[in-house]
Amino acid sequence: MTVQASAERPATGAAPTFLTALTSGRPAFDAWRGASPPHSAEQPAEVARLLAFLDTEADPDAVDREGEIAPSLIARLKDLGAFRLAAGKDLGGLALSPYEVFRVVEAVASRSTAIGFMLAVHNGIGVGTSLLPTLPHGSLRDLIRRRTTEGMISGFADAEPAGQGNQWPTTTADPTPDGSAYVLRGDKQFISNGPVADLLGVSVTVREEDGPRVGLAVVDTRAPGFEVRAGLEYLGVRGLPNGWLRLNGVTIPRDHVVTVPQGDPRHTPRLASAVLTARMLIQAAPALAIARNCLRWSREFVARRRIDGIGLGEYDLTQRTLAANAAEVRAMDAVVRWSLGAPAPDDRWLERMAARNFCTEACTRVVDRTVSLLGGEGLETVRSKRRRGALPVPLERAFRDARMLRTAGGVDDRVDMQAGQALLARIADAPPPAAAHDASPGPLAATENFSARNARHLQALHEDLARFPVACREVAALVAGEREQSAQQFPLLLLGRIARELFGTAAVLAAAEGDGHQRLTDVHCTAARFRLRDLWARLDAPDHPDHAGIAGAVLSRDRHVDDLLGL
Repeated sequence: MTVQASAERPATGAAPTFLTALTSGRPAFDAWRGASPPHSAEQPAEVARLLAFLDTEADPDAVDREGEIAPSLIARLKDLGAFRLAAGKDLGGLALSPYEVFRVVEAVASRSTAIGFMLAVHNGIGVGTSLLPTLPHGSLRDLIRRRTTEGMISGFADAEPAGQGNQWPTTTADPTPDGSAYVLRGDKQFISNGPVADLLGVSVTVREEDGPRVGLAVVDTRAPGFEVRAGLEYLGVRGLPNGWLRLNGVTIPRDHVVTVPQGDPRHTPRLASAVLTARMLIQAAPALAIARNCLRWSREFVARRRIDGIGLGEYDLTQRTLAANAAEVRAMDAVVRWSLGAPAPDDRWLERMAARNFCTEACTRVVDRTVSLLGGEGLETVRSKRRRGALPVPLERAFRDARMLRTAGGVDDRVDMQAGQALLARIADAPPPAAAHDASPGPLAATENFSARNARHLQALHEDLARFPVACREVAALVAGEREQSAQQFPLLLLGRIARELFGTAAVLAAAEGDGHQRLTDVHCTAARFRLRDLWARLDAPDHPDHAGIAGAVLSRDRHVDDLLGL
C-alpha cells in the first residue's frame, strides 16, 4: 500500500486573523495590536557566514549574465547549511521558523534573486519541509531525514506541459506486476530546482485496479529513467535552476508514493499551508529585497544629483517618489510580520495568500518608480554602467526580476481570483452581518494613538469591512454555478484585490501603533484608498463593455476586426 500522509495540521490556539474581520464585517483592531513580532538584531552565526560568503565570493552579475548558478557555488551553499535552514537541529539544521527563514531568504535575495529563489523553493516546498512533517515512521521518512542531514536540494514537480494544478496529473504511477513498486512516466515543466535536485516531490495519478488516485511520489533524481530534458530560462531571475523533466519508466518503492484516504494530498490542510508559506518565501521575500534595494539606490542617486543648481531631492516629484517607495517597503514589511511572525501562522491562511500578491505588486510599483527616477541609468545594464565608470546599480535586472515574481508559482491575476473564491466559500458559511454595508459606524475607540489623517483611514477601513460581506454575497449570487464562475471571473478577482488592499491597510495601521510612523502610514493608506475606490467602482458597475464579443472576434480572425487592427 502507499504511505498515508496525515491530512490534519496540529491544533493551535485561536489567533486574531484578518479573515474574522472580513467575514463578520467588523474590525477587531484591539486584537490586531501587537500581532507583529518584535524586531530582533540577533542573527545565527551560520546565517552570518552564509551572507558573508555571498558578499565576498558570489558574483550576482555573472549569475544573471551566464544564466547559471555555478555547481561550485551550489556546493559551497550546501556546506554552509543554506539548504537546512528550516530543518531540525537533530538533522543538522538551524530549526528556523518560517518567519526567520523568510528573513534569511530576503537577505540572500538582496544579493542575488536567483540564489534566494533557489533557497526559498527548497526551504519552502522541498520534501523535507512540505512532506516530512506529514509522514508516519517508515522508510520514506527515514530517507528524507537522511538526505536532509546530507544537505540535499529538493523541490516540487507539479506543473506539466498540459498546465499547472490540473485535477488529474498526466504523469502516471503504475504498480509493478508484483505490487512492490510503482513505475512513473510523464513530463514535468517549469520545475524550479529540478535540474539540481537530489530528491523531488512529484504529483502523479496512481492507477490501481480499484480506480485512480492522486498521489505524491518522492523521486531520487539519480534513478534510471529520470532525465533533465532541458534547462529553462526566463525574462527575470536568470540563473535559477529550472527545467523540463522527464520520468521515463522511473521505478520507486511502493511506499515512496504518498496518498490520503480521501481526495488529493496536494489539498490537505498541511500541504496547502506549506504552499502558502512557500509562496511567501519564493515570491514575497525576493520582492521585499528588491524593493529595499531600490529605495537604497534611489537615495544614493538623489543625494548626488543636482538639476540647475538645485538638489534633486528638493523637487516635488522626487519627494513624492521617495515617500511612496518608502511607504511601500514599510507596508510590505508590516504584511510579512503579520502573516508569518505572529502566533499561530497556520491560522493566517488568508494573510499568507494575500501577502504574496501584495508584496509582488508593491515591488513592481517601487521598481517602476525607481526606473523613472533614475531615467537612463534605470534602464542601463550593469555592463554598460561599468564601461563609463558609473555606479553599477543593477536596476535593469531588478526590473526583470520583479516582473518574473508576479508570474512564478502562479499568475498574479489567478491568485487574486482564487482568494476571491476562497472568501466566497467562507462568507457563505458565515451568518449575515448585523449591519448593512451602507451603515455609518460611529467614532472608533482605537484612534487615540493616530494622527487625524490616520484616524480617518481607520474609519474608512471600518466602513469598507462592514461593506465587504454584503459585496461577497452579491457576487456569490452572480457566480452561483461552476459555469458562472468560469464566465464571471472578474468579480472574484476584484474581491481578492479588495481583500488584499484592506489587509495591507490594517497591517500598516496596526504597525503604526507599535512604531509610531504616522507619516509613512498616511502615505500608504492614502494610495490604498485611491486603489480601493477604483476597485469598488468596478465591482459596483451596473454594466460592462463587451469583452467576450471582442475576444471572440479576435480569436475567430473576424475580417472586419482584423482590418481595423491591422492584423
